[in-house]
Amino acid sequence: MSKLTLTLALVTGLLLTNLDAAPRAWSAPRCGQTRSPMLLITSADHGRKLEINQGGEIQLTLNDNASTGYRWSLASLDPTLVELVSEEALANPREGGGSLGLPPPVGSPGQVVYCFRALRPGRTEITLNYLRSWEGDRSTIDRFRLNLQIHPKSANPVWPVPTMPAPQ
Repeated sequence: MSKLTLTLALVTGLLLTNLDAAPRAWSAPRCGQTRSPMLLITSADHGRKLEINQGGEIQLTLNDNASTGYRWSLASLDPTLVELVSEEALANPREGGGSLGLPPPVGSPGQVVYCFRALRPGRTEITLNYLRSWEGDRSTIDRFRLNLQIHPKSANPVWPVPTMPAPQ
């Protein structure tokens, strides 16, 4: 086997291995497999109060730049009322290798998508901090907060019901 053939085989193997490890492109994942409506939330919804029904799902998408060391971190969540279903980092496909599965260069923007499910009726707050985990809370440079009123399941659910406009 020639050196060129061996090198091509090695590079191809590395690319295929990295495809599984690379963050997904911008397309947002589906939260759960339930038939409940999904509430789509972004950073523009910081501080909002929302009413949802028990069993309903929330997909929260926040801009992220993990290559700088800053990551969104769940700071508060009442696990008796709300379940974290998943957390997924998404890379911007226009940066770096895109569809080749190569990691984006340092400083490239991305997103993180959190999926939550309302478990039972009550009032709660979901809070996330944007920080460098090894530096702790003192490194927090941004916060996201969402207040939820979870209603019991009903035959005629109203989904979702914002109770106040987003802060200006």
